[in-house]
Amino acid sequence: MRTAHLVTTALVVLLVLVQAAIAGQFLFGSGDIKVHGYIGNASFALALVAGVLAVLARVPRWLLALNVALVAALFSQTGLGYVGRESAAAASWHVPLGVASFGLAVAALTGALVASRDRG
Repeated sequence: MRTAHLVTTALVVLLVLVQAAIAGQFLFGSGDIKVHGYIGNASFALALVAGVLAVLARVPRWLLALNVALVAALFSQTGLGYVGRESAAAASWHVPLGVASFGLAVAALTGALVASRDRG
């Protein structure tokens, strides 16, 4: 179960990074913002799966808290992405929350690696 949690969390990190690249390409060239949105929805869903796996794997509470924070951030991020289509204020919060979400995802992945090392 911990391996599944680790792999899922690693995929969330990768997807959030890909989203940032696509958003940058869209802002400065040829990226497809619809793909950015699709990957955003997938990132949130995968983070939710990782959170459930964290519970099932009985990870330490601090790691569970990181997973909950990541799910909350990506939930908010998804909402801001949709609202940001019509609201510049929402769009302006979408960018820094994306950076924070990447940081949370990396922290969750690092925590999952530490927890698997400590357990294994």
